[in-house]
Amino acid sequence: MNEKINTVLKLRNWVHIAHHIPGRIRLRYKLGIIAHLARFNANDIEKALSNIPAFRNYTLNRSTGSILIEYDPSIVDPTRLEALFSPEDMIAERACNDLAECLNLNGVNQ
Repeated sequence: MNEKINTVLKLRNWVHIAHHIPGRIRLRYKLGIIAHLARFNANDIEKALSNIPAFRNYTLNRSTGSILIEYDPSIVDPTRLEALFSPEDMIAERACNDLAECLNLNGVNQ
């Protein structure tokens, strides 16, 4: 399995969908995710996000422990995004692979 996909699948256990409409998803995160994210360079994350055509914007709200992500639903199927946060590992893994393939086909390298 691709290392990036494996990382996403591990990190998904620390977040859940608080609210989702096509084009906007709010994720609530547990504070324990901070330790997992500490090994990543914030500039690298920003650069990677800026290279994803489907990604429009995000807002991190530390006081509520949430992140609002705006995306292009014509590129990213909202049902795939919801499936990524399924408690079922097989469903989440399939969704993550589908999303990675979709983004790769739209000009993003995995």
